[in-house]
Amino acid sequence: MEAGKRTEGSRIVTKGGSLVLLALATSVTVCCSGGSAASVTPPPQSTVIFPLPWVYSQIFSSASPFHTTVAILKANGAVTLPQAAMNSLWSQGVSNQGLSVTSYMYPVYVSSDADPVKTFTCGNQSAACDANNLKIHIPSGAVPEPQADAHIAVIDTTQNLEVDGWACTVNATTVACQWGGEHAFGGTGLEDVGSTSVKAGYAAGLFEITAQELLNGQIDHALGVNTNCLNDPTVYPADQDAGGTDESCGGNGPPSYGDMIHLLWTPAQIAASPYSAECKTVLTALATYGAYTYDTGNYGLALLTQHQLSYTAIGQTSPWATTIIPDLVAAGDGDGTAWHSCLNRLSASDFELIQIPSGSY
Repeated sequence: MEAGKRTEGSRIVTKGGSLVLLALATSVTVCCSGGSAASVTPPPQSTVIFPLPWVYSQIFSSASPFHTTVAILKANGAVTLPQAAMNSLWSQGVSNQGLSVTSYMYPVYVSSDADPVKTFTCGNQSAACDANNLKIHIPSGAVPEPQADAHIAVIDTTQNLEVDGWACTVNATTVACQWGGEHAFGGTGLEDVGSTSVKAGYAAGLFEITAQELLNGQIDHALGVNTNCLNDPTVYPADQDAGGTDESCGGNGPPSYGDMIHLLWTPAQIAASPYSAECKTVLTALATYGAYTYDTGNYGLALLTQHQLSYTAIGQTSPWATTIIPDLVAAGDGDGTAWHSCLNRLSASDFELIQIPSGSY
């Protein structure tokens, strides 16, 4: 087997209204110093059944960098960047990030063949939009986030793909956006054609934190961190063709789109911390998989979470409102309408900034 090639796979099917992940994890061969090869065995995986649509990152390949642990990425050549770059990123501060039904989080809806069919259109014809004129199933009632960005994402289990849009409205026959992109099930959830609604080119369903993950106490993927500004050039796994940094810090080099922040805490430190159970789940993901920079313009650092509209717009009760937000408030991790992304008791010295080697989109 070639060095760096993963010998694992997954198959996605739907059954009885649930998402079924059939995953086989064996080993990963990595290239070490001196050219010798070593085998790193990832954590065991098994058949997992989750109710749709509340855990959806499992639709993407386990070979995606977002599903690869920091330990394996380092074994495959990921490098730690100068701490000064991490200090610069952290100096932007931690954002008080909205969790309410009017927030700017991304709603992600999961559809089946029983849902209405509408045409995804892109109004900005000067921009790449590989989802333009695609017919998708979308649940009745689904709407974009109500802020200016008007993001929406739809996981269409009939066509086995996720479609993301920016500046969208949902009409009787169309999902009309300025631009957007599609991501196939079983793929990496990344793109490099400047198409998708997330600036860095990641599928929203690949990296946002879902309510069900927090209720389960387990997140099996890297997260996404929004920032105030970043520098050029963009690095993998972010979209190399996205047109550069829209909110520039004015420098060159890290922190950049595609860099990853990695929490250096141990499991014991996380368990002993005063954080809520939900935040401990987030911290464990940050220590295991890290968080990749994905967009700019935010008032400080924040981790993307599933919008409550993913529930309420389609007539479901939101566990964010009933369970998670009250838990965050009780532990001092939020104020009822917003949270601090579980970053509020941390400092730059608790993290390292990592750049992973270039790979496949």
